Amino acid sequence: MTPTRETFGNISGFAQAVFYVLSVVALGVFAYGCWRRARLWKQGQPGELRALMSAGFKRSWQNLRPGLRRLLVDALGQGRVRGRGLASRAHLLLFYGFLMLFLGTTLLEIDHLAAMISSGLKFHHGVYYVIYEYTLDVFGLLFLLGGGLFLWRRLRRPPSVGHRATDWYVLASFLAIGVTGYFVEALRMVWQHPQGLGAHCSPVGWWLASWFGGLNDSSARVCHQVLWWLHSLLVFGFIGSIPYTRLFHIIAGPLNLFLARPALGELALITLEQVEKEERIGFREIRHLTTQQLLSLDACMECGRCEEACPAFATAKPLSPKRVVQDLKGVMNRLPLGQSAAAQPKPGATSEKEPDAPDTDLHKVIREETLWSCTACSACADVCPVRVDPVTLILEMRRHLIAESALRGTAATALRRIQSSGNPWGLPGANRTEWTQLLNPAPPATAGTSENPQAQSS
Repeated sequence: MTPTRETFGNISGFAQAVFYVLSVVALGVFAYGCWRRARLWKQGQPGELRALMSAGFKRSWQNLRPGLRRLLVDALGQGRVRGRGLASRAHLLLFYGFLMLFLGTTLLEIDHLAAMISSGLKFHHGVYYVIYEYTLDVFGLLFLLGGGLFLWRRLRRPPSVGHRATDWYVLASFLAIGVTGYFVEALRMVWQHPQGLGAHCSPVGWWLASWFGGLNDSSARVCHQVLWWLHSLLVFGFIGSIPYTRLFHIIAGPLNLFLARPALGELALITLEQVEKEERIGFREIRHLTTQQLLSLDACMECGRCEEACPAFATAKPLSPKRVVQDLKGVMNRLPLGQSAAAQPKPGATSEKEPDAPDTDLHKVIREETLWSCTACSACADVCPVRVDPVTLILEMRRHLIAESALRGTAATALRRIQSSGNPWGLPGANRTEWTQLLNPAPPATAGTSENPQAQSS
């Protein structure tokens, strides 16, 4: 007997129709959430994104190649995730387990639709079926193991990791979807009675099926239908919740990897023509960020790597790169959805603000002490798995402070000293290199020796 199974086995035609209706609803909720986030990003400045897409085909392909490489290496290959101990291993297990389960579900639906056209197009049988079932059983275990490791890590509550109430829902959904999927498979095997390779190619399902040996076919079918619907509803809830939870990084993260500038933490030059056109220097409002920079705020997972790498945070300065990104995201979330970049008031224009208009002034959210605590070392940008660049955002906000003569304290003193003396300490030009003498101090003279060779010879 050729190993195979029916896609909607034990599920009535009416139940299948309800299933597809609910799937469309879940996808609609998902699409609406993505549309809301995209409307927020669109209110940023076009920046390099417009130039990337408006060039000729050959130039566009040259510009797109680095982004495509980052998608392969950093997104699919998880290149920037590796090397962080338990967190990296958990993410790799969860990511590749989820990827294979998603691919398997997609292939199963393709087979179902192909069989509706012609029975000869059905490919979910034979050797393919055996490899398919065994692969998904193994990667399902990896998926559950990754989710379990993340649950254990979150119970420990590491201080650098962001914590939200919805994080528990996300982890519970992962584990519940994985567990119910295995039990649906086990109960299907109880009433289907597969034999030989068709049974043993699903080792986890076959093992769980032994737990239900006392059930007759009728009871097994009822339990299978109940768990099948529970599993389906969990999946629909998971799909619909992606844009409204931390899960949205699976959309925004790859997009940011593709669109981010190759060199992170580099301050772009500003021309006089650009200043005259925009009537501003640096970032004052959230709309002054580019579309890609607004997108990067949604890509942040609050994993805390930037915070752990930040020397200012390590020395108890009032700066957390992760907090800066999340505070800016909070300002972005206050933007109305109805405006686009073209419909916004001209940057620098003095217009009367409506009483109910949201306050999008970045400097009311990010303190000056926070901005000037940054050493611009780019450590935060270097370690971010999805290439979020907090240092460029901080430097652009500092630019605005300088342009508005809002620079005070030690930073203002250092700039005045640089202007007058050429160094931030105010030392005279003749003394600027004295500090280098401390790098290689002369060895102490030993007893009985003299610095004068002639005295020694005499």
